Amino acid sequence: MLIRALPVLSLLLAFACNTPGTTVPAEPFKPSISLRPVAISLAKGATQIFQAEVNYPEGQRPLRQPVAWTVVEPEGGTITAAGHYTAPATAGTFHVRVTREDFPELTATATVTVN
Repeated sequence: MLIRALPVLSLLLAFACNTPGTTVPAEPFKPSISLRPVAISLAKGATQIFQAEVNYPEGQRPLRQPVAWTVVEPEGGTITAAGHYTAPATAGTFHVRVTREDFPELTATATVTVN
């Protein structure tokens, strides 16, 4: 009798644990940002397209990536809002930074060596 009752008891427990409307709490959203490439060598005046990767909360997709691009050094070249970098006419080591506009404390930086 105990052997027959055990499967029924297991089934009842499974149904009780999976009642409709019961949800498992989701992990809190943890924003992130990354940048590609992270290091590159370019000739003076050459161009490079940088790509930012950001994550979004489940079910959300913005119309455009919420990122802002900057060149850290004042004479380190230029970068457009789309991540198109143009190296300066001077050799040196420079840095391209991308910042999440929706989480401005999150940044990623790439090193650009201009020869």
